[in-house]
Amino acid sequence: MYLENRDADFEIIKHDTPISTVQDAKQYFNIDFAAPVFVVQSEKGIMVLITSAKRGKLDFKKISMEIGISKLKLANREIAEKETGYKIGSMPLIGSNLPCIFDKSLLNFKYIYGGSGDALHILKIKPNDVEHLNNVVFSFN
Repeated sequence: MYLENRDADFEIIKHDTPISTVQDAKQYFNIDFAAPVFVVQSEKGIMVLITSAKRGKLDFKKISMEIGISKLKLANREIAEKETGYKIGSMPLIGSNLPCIFDKSLLNFKYIYGGSGDALHILKIKPNDVEHLNNVVFSFN
């Protein structure tokens, strides 16, 4: 497995139904440590944005300014799924092969939880492994 071959500190958590709400997620992990993955687009192209759920609603304008991009927005569903090969809701923390924008606040946690690429599995992993195993081109605080 990719993560094992790179000595990542991780665990795959199986669940019986897809997680589609915060209430669903709370059954499996502390949602304060959730790291959702968004597919975004800008003048630099399509990228993934990995951020802390503790931020609440994302301020794309603020993130754009911090990383030096003129405009950042969510990619539409069709583009996101075509570019990554994954369905919305199953976007993996690692493995999209797209350039990555990484939220440095995730490094404050021992482990984070996010997509594994499979709707019935969650990835628990050290955030520094997520940072190192992605093609991080921008970071923000």
